[in-house]
Amino acid sequence: MSNTIYMTLSAVIICLKMSKPPPAEQVVVYKPKGFKMHSLCVNAFREIIDHLQRRLLPFGSEPAYIIRNYRPSDFDKLVRLASEVEKLKQTYSCTSPQDLVESLDLPNHFPEKNLFIAEISGNIAGYVDVVPELNISRAVLSYMLHPEHHRKVLTKRLVECAVNRALKLRIKTIHVNIPQDNRAAKRLFFKMGFKFVRRFLELRLDLSKARLLKINQTASICRCLRRGEEDKLVQVQNLSFANTWGYSPNTTEEIFYRTSLPNCSPEDIILACYADKLIGYCWTKIDSEEDKAISRSKGRIYMLGVIPDHRGKGVGRQLLLAGLSLLKSRGVLTVELTVDIENKTARALYKSIGFEVRTRSLWYEKVPDCSIFIGRGDDKPS
Repeated sequence: MSNTIYMTLSAVIICLKMSKPPPAEQVVVYKPKGFKMHSLCVNAFREIIDHLQRRLLPFGSEPAYIIRNYRPSDFDKLVRLASEVEKLKQTYSCTSPQDLVESLDLPNHFPEKNLFIAEISGNIAGYVDVVPELNISRAVLSYMLHPEHHRKVLTKRLVECAVNRALKLRIKTIHVNIPQDNRAAKRLFFKMGFKFVRRFLELRLDLSKARLLKINQTASICRCLRRGEEDKLVQVQNLSFANTWGYSPNTTEEIFYRTSLPNCSPEDIILACYADKLIGYCWTKIDSEEDKAISRSKGRIYMLGVIPDHRGKGVGRQLLLAGLSLLKSRGVLTVELTVDIENKTARALYKSIGFEVRTRSLWYEKVPDCSIFIGRGDDKPS
């Protein structure tokens, strides 16, 4: 074992002294006569060389990344990228694999035009997605880079493509959500003309420690959404969130799409009723990814809203408790939600139930000059 460690360290030192390591597939591992080396060690050497080949480049040079538009054949590789980044549990992105998959088929979203891929050696190193909300002339950027390819220049090239695409769509405001701990991203977006505008909190609740009402205790005012009521939910939702920062009015088509996704249904949405009138709702979700190592599933309060005329009467609390009880009845043990730090009423409600702050994210904003294009002069990737 000591000989193996010695040879591994020697290989690393030799590679560090090289101005340009050789291609990994050309590496031949020599060993003393009679020395037995496991095949895993040989593969480890080649992995080290491959890593250094990407990292130890001449000063000022960059790997040959290709920035291009998304193709449907990229789907599996894109999901694999998102899953790998999530498993590393590093603060590079606010987008989960589930969010990515759900966004690709959103109504009026065309990933072949709005999503840009960073590719190297046939593998996807990162992406940026432009989700246009033309009804409010806004675009939301979501992006992700694998830590092994996390370079400022590459991120900048992707964001430039996204900004140029937004300009082509005559978007007036561009927003991007960044984990608060991602200092490199904050510096980069600031240099690219984005400014900080909002802070959100990611909260978490351990359902085993929460006191919840049974579902039948809220039956007097609460029931589940029924198929065909999507238009009614749209009305309640848009009334509840009118004039809320960052809210884009939903459509019946979008509601139908989201309730038709795998592991989703109208029964996930609890409605509050008063005299046969819908006055609020609580939209619950169960993550499609489960931590099988500890056999615990996660749920989310996706949205919670009450129309203005019925606020301050405890409707929001009853809806929240009904939603949590529904999730618990389906085997969920941990629930998460996102809240605007300036929404003091909602924060107080969540705190009273037992939610605790897990992490924070920042929203940055750019108001582009529609008379110019950034970088290459159009939104076509290089």
